[in-house]
Amino acid sequence: MSIRFICDSTCDYTQQQAEELGITLVPLKVLFGEEEYYDGVDIKPEAFYEKLESSEELPTTSQPSPEAFLAYFREAKETGDDVICILLASRLSGTCQSALVAKDIVEYDRIYIVDSMQATLGTQLLIERAFALQKEGKNAEQIVGALEEDKKKVCIYLIVDTLLYLQKGGRLSAAGMAVGSALNLKPVLAVRYGEVKVAGLARGQKGAWDKLFKAMEKEGGMNEAMGYNLGFTGKKECLDDFARFVKGRLGSGYKKTVAVGSVIGVHVGPGANALAVFLN
Repeated sequence: MSIRFICDSTCDYTQQQAEELGITLVPLKVLFGEEEYYDGVDIKPEAFYEKLESSEELPTTSQPSPEAFLAYFREAKETGDDVICILLASRLSGTCQSALVAKDIVEYDRIYIVDSMQATLGTQLLIERAFALQKEGKNAEQIVGALEEDKKKVCIYLIVDTLLYLQKGGRLSAAGMAVGSALNLKPVLAVRYGEVKVAGLARGQKGAWDKLFKAMEKEGGMNEAMGYNLGFTGKKECLDDFARFVKGRLGSGYKKTVAVGSVIGVHVGPGANALAVFLN
């Protein structure tokens, strides 16, 4: 008997990384009009952002169906393995619901569906926490119990390069778009408890970086023992200055840099910088 880990593609591990970690990835879809792509399979992040910038209409995304999980769940039931599914925040997608429906169809109690309340580099922090707990000898039920508490502390801070995609996707009003653009405001967004909120507004990049750290300190600051991830949308070079700033402020604890994929990228556009932490 072993533990099988299943995640959806918005955790933004590459196929190779997922294989090395022993994670099964279930992809979401991205649709540019009639063109349909499986996130991270048919379209990789850099190609997606190039297509996004040249597209007149904002692409849409689609969650996996229950059928996408069924074969994996049935196989685990046959072998008597435990399954831990760590999935995109239920407030952002119906992916968790699809997995729950599949679990009901299979009728196997040892499938655990964890609503990460996160996405991308935030989900990766939680997944790696699960592996650390497994190494400590915890069983599936104990791991899931710990994750249900730990996930409340994970937060992604995002600085977007343009308000355009938030406004196009209905995450920002036209009035907010006009004011923000006129004042050259950079919004600092926070993703926590499955919700995307504006943590602050600042003029220019440096102002946004300072605002991000003030917002984090207001929430109790980073748990240094747990480390942090950095992320970017589009070209990696857009992260260079931000990464130097963050590493200078936080010192040790850097884990990895994550290329944010297409499903999340639809809403924030290219040129965004991100920091994911466990808060105190």
